Amino acid sequence: MKTFFFLFLNAVIISSAGYAQYPYGIMPGPVIGIAFADTFFNTPQILKKSGIKKVYTYQTAAEKLKSFKSETSIINRRGNVVSVTKCLPKNEHTDTTWCLFDTVLYDDQNRIRELRFTDNKGYEYSRILLEFIGENEVKISQIAKLQNKQWDTLVDHKYFNKKGQMVKYVQIRKDRPPETSLYYYNADGLLDSVQYKNSALSTIVYKRSEKGKKKIIEAQIQNSKFKWVFNQSGQCTSFEVTTVYPPRSNYTGTIKSETNYYYNPDGTLSKVSLKRSDKVKATLYYTYSK
Repeated sequence: MKTFFFLFLNAVIISSAGYAQYPYGIMPGPVIGIAFADTFFNTPQILKKSGIKKVYTYQTAAEKLKSFKSETSIINRRGNVVSVTKCLPKNEHTDTTWCLFDTVLYDDQNRIRELRFTDNKGYEYSRILLEFIGENEVKISQIAKLQNKQWDTLVDHKYFNKKGQMVKYVQIRKDRPPETSLYYYNADGLLDSVQYKNSALSTIVYKRSEKGKKKIIEAQIQNSKFKWVFNQSGQCTSFEVTTVYPPRSNYTGTIKSETNYYYNPDGTLSKVSLKRSDKVKATLYYTYSK
């Protein structure tokens, strides 16, 4: 069941129109421990307007969460991330800080065409290639280097309508039939539902409501409930996930995770906090250079 939950969470994150910079994501989600996830908030427009050239983040509880202690992102004049250095905390096995390096390359139309991922020793362990086919299709090839030094490739295709909204997402995997996601929008252009074919996931319906000055979006699939809260400025202020594990599963009881987002006056993130029902807490702090 825990595997299924993360499959769904992964689908929410990666099977959609795209983070503002990274080619994944349709709704705000976890930021702590997920590279490029904060580009959904720190968009190129916000970073360019504020003249940001470098973004530095520092995380508490990195050891407990086994995630990055710090990240440094270099921003170009268009507000795009061109490189990210992610450093893991020291542990009992090493006295040195282990860092990973991400490089983002763009085409002449300012679209991401390639991402490269390397480690401390310059070893390239993964890359992502984007191929724009016509005006309405993007082919995304995720290439990972295996232990035998051979490359394994995963291929995704995304299809868009004339409004730039993604309407279909196809995952192609070896020895399995393609998995297709279909996206439907309401009259206001907001995501209404997602349907899946050849997948363990069932249809997701997004429900909207208002409470005072807050706008709320909720979705549920099987035993997991998702909730997003937005302020009057359209900024997401919180993201909650609650999963109730059924009897005879590997996990029992209810697991809840809440992520809260805080902003500077210029719209950039100031910090992100995480609180889980297993008493794990963490905060990600942001510093900007112009």
